[in-house]
Amino acid sequence: MNRLVIVSGFIALVVGIAGFLASGSRAGKLQTQLQDAQASVVRFEQQTGELRAENDRIAAQLQAERTRAQLTETDLRREKEMNARLHLIVSEGRK
Repeated sequence: MNRLVIVSGFIALVVGIAGFLASGSRAGKLQTQLQDAQASVVRFEQQTGELRAENDRIAAQLQAERTRAQLTETDLRREKEMNARLHLIVSEGRK
């Protein structure tokens, strides 16, 4: 009976140690996953910053193009008005 208790205790001890080691490897795996997730967060924050900067740059370019288009439209309107006046003057001179 003593032998049975000793063998059972030894088996329980071995199973306990195996469980402890397995939980340690799971904790290590979880730690690795946590570090990977933190690295991903840093990477995504960096990409977000880069995309915001690019978005701001493109918005500035768009605004510059809109301003240029408005100036071109104003110049074209002025040219058309001058052309219409010139045609009016030329047509009055032919009469």
